[in-house]
Parts: sequence; C-alpha cells; structure tokens
Amino acid sequence: LLFGHQIKAVVSTQSTGDRKKTKTAQVVTKPSNVAPKTLAKSTSAHITISQCNVLIWVIDARSVKECLCEEVSSSITDAKKSIIYVLNKIDLVPFSVVRKWYTVLSKIAPTFLMKSTQIILTECEQIIPALKQTLARFGGAKPLLNHLKDTYTEATKIGVIGTKQVGKSCVVSTLLKSCGRTKAKRSTDTKLNENLRLATTPGVMESEGSGLLHVMNDISKYMNYAPEVLTALSKVIREEDAMFHFTLPEYSHPEEFLDALSTRYNMFYDKAPDHAAVGRLILKQLRDSQLKFYVQSPDVTELAAVPEDVMKDMEKFIYQGDALPLTDAKLDIV
Repeated sequence: LLFGHQIKAVVSTQSTGDRKKTKTAQVVTKPSNVAPKTLAKSTSAHITISQCNVLIWVIDARSVKECLCEEVSSSITDAKKSIIYVLNKIDLVPFSVVRKWYTVLSKIAPTFLMKSTQIILTECEQIIPALKQTLARFGGAKPLLNHLKDTYTEATKIGVIGTKQVGKSCVVSTLLKSCGRTKAKRSTDTKLNENLRLATTPGVMESEGSGLLHVMNDISKYMNYAPEVLTALSKVIREEDAMFHFTLPEYSHPEEFLDALSTRYNMFYDKAPDHAAVGRLILKQLRDSQLKFYVQSPDVTELAAVPEDVMKDMEKFIYQGDALPLTDAKLDIV
C-alpha cells in the first residue's frame, strides 16, 4: 500500500518448454491508516456564544482594554445571554489597580477575581512540579462556582471566551478541578452538576488593540523589532516611572530612552548604544514577568467593595508590590 492507493502485484510467469503458465494478477488492498480525530484546543468566540447560555469572559488584569471588544459584547447582549467577567492574573498587578477595574467591570456584569500561575511556579522552587500545578490552579474558583450554582438552577451551558493568552484554559481547568471533574476526551463539554455543563473548548476573540499583550502573544516576531517596540513603549511611559523602574539617570524623555537603557545595562556595539540588544532584554523581562506592568485604569471616585468570600479565597495571592504603569493600552509601533 502506497499513499492509500491499490498496488497490483503481478506474479512472474513461468515457462516450461513451449508451454507458458501465467498466473492472474492479484490485487492487494490494505486499509489506509486514519489518525484518530482529536478535539480542537480552541474555537471561535462566536461559535461558543451561539452554543452557550452563559459566557465567562476572561480578562487579563494587566491590560483590560485590550481584552474587551464592543462587537462581541453587542452580540452577547443581542442574543440575550449572560456575561460574567473574570479578572485574571491579579497576582501580577498591584491590588489598588485591581480594585479600580473591579469597580468598573462590576457595574456592567458580575465580576470575579482569579490568579495567574506564574508567581507560584517561580517562587516555590522546592515543591515538586505536580504539587505546584495543583496549588496554582485553585485561586478564585470557589466564589465563581457558588455564583453559578446559586444563580442558574435550570439546565445551562457555560462557555469561556477571551483573547489570546489571557488564561482561558486555566479557568476551564480550575473550574473542573474544583468540582472534582476532568476534561472529557471525546466531548466538548463536561457536567459540573445536575444543571450546569461547561464547554471545555474556549472561544478565542480577536484583540482590537495593538498593545503590549499583543506584542507578548507574538514575542518571537517582535524580538526582531525590539528597538521599534521600545520606542513605542517609551511614549506611554512617564519619565519619572521609567527612571524609577529601570534605575536611570536624568535624560531627555522619550528621545533618549533607548540610549539611557543601553548605558544602564552596559550594552554597546562598536562603541555605540546597542538598541537591539537592550530591546530584546526588556522584552524577555516582560515575557518572563520579571518586569511587571499594567495599563492605568480610569479614575474611580468610589471603589466597590470586593465580597468577603472572594477576598478570603484570593487574599494570599494579592500583589502589593510595584509595577510599571502605562498611560495607554495602544502602542504605535513603526
């Protein structure tokens, strides 16, 4: 068998004197090897919206505006379906910023907080990997599950949507683990209880923004354009913040931002500041969460109170350190 086609095997003729005997041609057929079908890891957000009654919208707390989409929000509203916001990766952002975004989002729809896995995975170096994975998945799932069970008492299908790399699969896994369930191998949804079913294939939305999250999602591409990314980044960083977080001396901002960084990290090529090398260094720090950042939230006069059950579940994951504030979510990379 070659590429699923039939091969005719002709047996050679035998001759005895003048008499020839020829055996008829035999056809040898083997079934083609068909690989077993595997379920897709993600699907379009519009498909998830059409199939589910409740949509869990996962948002990266570092750049909320990049994770929102008016078109998707309108389609959910027009279909008369429910939205639940999950503000994820709150352990990478100062909690004061989380409170402001929680206040803004909770006015639109029920909002819950969840943690990223990155802090625990890097700090608990002495714990075995399997235990690290188990610990990292349970941050903020219980309040969300309790809300789902109390609110939806009839048959309801729940879907998870969001832009790329915001933690959609982590949210699905966390919800399943909290219920003692595992992801079904041959089904696109899993039963949470008698009334709730969770679509285990998250829906992916296209990001409307072109900010730092967009750069980090395609970091291998932007490594080749590191100076251009840092030039665009300098326009959304205030001079005092740049000097504090990168320990820079006084300089003319933003024109001399790359030169100041090259001097700070002692990166020169042929006695000139090596903008490409220092740009790649900063991008790696952002990718590995060594350099934390966030896009500033809108001014909120009165902060909403985070429910006690949410605070109790998330208290040990709250981040009170510093992070680099960005004045805008959009980067004009030229």
